[in-house]
Amino acid sequence: MPRENQKRGRRAIDKAKKDESKRKREEAPEDSVAKRLKPSTDENAITEGADYIPLEEGQDGAPGSDMEFYGLLDSDEQEYFSRANEMLELNQFQDAEERRLFVDSVYREARGKELKIACSQSCSRLMEKLISMSDISQIRRLFSKFIGHFLQLVQHRFASHCCERLFINAAPGVTQKVSSKPKGNTLGEDEEEDDEPEPELSLAEMFMKVVEELQGNWGYLLTERFASHTVRVLLLVLAGEPVDVSSSDSVVASRKKERLGLVARETEEVNTSTEKRSVPESFESTLKQVMQDMVSTLDDTYLRALATHPVGNPVLQVLVQLELSHFGKSSAKQSNAIIKRLVPDENFQEGSESVVFIRGLLYDPVGSRLLETMVRWMPGKMFKPLYKNFLRDQMSSLARNQTAGYVVLRVLERLGKDDLQAVMDQIAPKIPSLLERSRTIVPKVLIERCLVRGVDTKPLAKALESAYDSDPARRLEQILKLETEASDGEAKPEFTKNPSTQDSNPASAAAEKLHGSLLAQTILTAPGPLSGLIFSGLLALSSDTLLKISKEPTASRVVQQALTASTSTPQFRRQFTSRFTGHLKELALDSSGSHVVDALWPATKDIFFVKERMAQELVQNELALRDSFVGRAVWRNWAMDLYKRRRGEWAAKAKGGDTNNGPGEKPMSKIELARARYAAKANENMKEQPTPVAAEP
Repeated sequence: MPRENQKRGRRAIDKAKKDESKRKREEAPEDSVAKRLKPSTDENAITEGADYIPLEEGQDGAPGSDMEFYGLLDSDEQEYFSRANEMLELNQFQDAEERRLFVDSVYREARGKELKIACSQSCSRLMEKLISMSDISQIRRLFSKFIGHFLQLVQHRFASHCCERLFINAAPGVTQKVSSKPKGNTLGEDEEEDDEPEPELSLAEMFMKVVEELQGNWGYLLTERFASHTVRVLLLVLAGEPVDVSSSDSVVASRKKERLGLVARETEEVNTSTEKRSVPESFESTLKQVMQDMVSTLDDTYLRALATHPVGNPVLQVLVQLELSHFGKSSAKQSNAIIKRLVPDENFQEGSESVVFIRGLLYDPVGSRLLETMVRWMPGKMFKPLYKNFLRDQMSSLARNQTAGYVVLRVLERLGKDDLQAVMDQIAPKIPSLLERSRTIVPKVLIERCLVRGVDTKPLAKALESAYDSDPARRLEQILKLETEASDGEAKPEFTKNPSTQDSNPASAAAEKLHGSLLAQTILTAPGPLSGLIFSGLLALSSDTLLKISKEPTASRVVQQALTASTSTPQFRRQFTSRFTGHLKELALDSSGSHVVDALWPATKDIFFVKERMAQELVQNELALRDSFVGRAVWRNWAMDLYKRRRGEWAAKAKGGDTNNGPGEKPMSKIELARARYAAKANENMKEQPTPVAAEP
């Protein structure tokens, strides 16, 4: 009898078990009890046992799990919008007009499907790009489609990001009035008969509609993992404050937010996300009412619990910042003020309720961010007793802590000259241990504040000199976290507490190199012996090490800073710039080294013979430079075409005598110079003519 055909192996057995369990699930009747959700691994997810009070369903308007479903896109629509997303991502349009026509065609195809696209996992990215490239008219049309659905959209995993982008791009147009087209208007060449009519509401009125839809749900939305981002943006838009989601330390977006390659609108000459905007007067009262509604239903215990909540903490930061900066620091004196409810005792005596709360925030990774915001914006009458009675005596110990050290940075920004001098004397002996822990940001900020307040930096120079090697070249390599070869061929270890972790964690090693470069650049801005630590190290480097640093993305910034800093002396530049001769071709063809070659132009402004020698070296390698993208940039920035054709004009520019054009600008021809002189003379004649007086009737 033939044997049954069976597959051998563990995988076949596991597959058979899975198929059997699948059949059992399909044959079993549906359970009427709702399924339990799988625990999320997201840091913003609400977990049992956390140190906050969760809202129950129905409490303070907290909605249930039922979300409105807007339908799915079919396969053809998915394919079309995916191709459109790729086109916008590549951004290979000939000009802005071609891109505008393409965006219009995508909007026509998406008509009636806007909510589906916003809730789609793949196409929501397309919606974000479309919003970033839309004009105010297109934004108003899309905004009107979302009205009535914002309570569901802001809580959606993908649509919430579309709402966030919509609020940011609609913010500059809140002061514009609705322009109604006259009846009988003929259609333009680029308009179609089926174009949608303009919405009747203005953008300011649409924002008020959003507030009305979310009214009554603020307490729940504070800790909703997706809606909290959009609520923060909405608060900042109502206040007219800048909304910057691109910054890594922005309170608007989390660090895990996907950074899409959004193309800015060509019509915007100024980045509106980083400047304060004017808003309608109705926004002021609405913002105040929304902030009151958010915290009025919460008792003091719950409000303080939000300080350590991973989702509620950023919203609380925005509320505290707006209360102290937008409404004035006098608002902190009110009994129902948020800052007053968080820290009721303004004397900050040991054992008080405020000190217990502040001490809990200092060492909490989430709560310390709120404390940073409070220190930055709280009134001086509140900050002075906080520093004097609680923070002053423990500044050195707090600076050594990885979490509390960031609060120390905010404290240093507010200290006067005498207090800063005392803190420097307290922290300076601890600098070697700080650098051993790779806490370079503390001495960096301390140097910056000493320069601002006029505090002597010699103690910091001595502390830094004792923290590193006595050899200047080795000291600079330790600051920049460079790997160097010893004389016997063995690699020297990194200057860090645990060098073995550098190889196992490349991201950490790159971060430490970046912080070391930033520390060195800050040291170069301080005159005297402090900047001398870096200048002496650069002069002591070997040629091979100097070229390696110049071609390293982060360390090359130090070389550029040393060439152009106001603290660099002519003697240093005379010795240092001559060391690059013979290597300009190698540096000019490198993406990082080309910036060093660009910095050599201003560095040799008073050393003409060195600049002329470098220009001759660049001319000898003209073909290689013109074949490279970065090489062509160096050729242009050094005005080498002018050097070849009109050597006298180039020499005048090289010596700083000709200020009409920068090194990267095309030189003006003689006819252009004559036209400029003629236009200037005509303007002078116009100013000299008397103003005509109207004849009496």
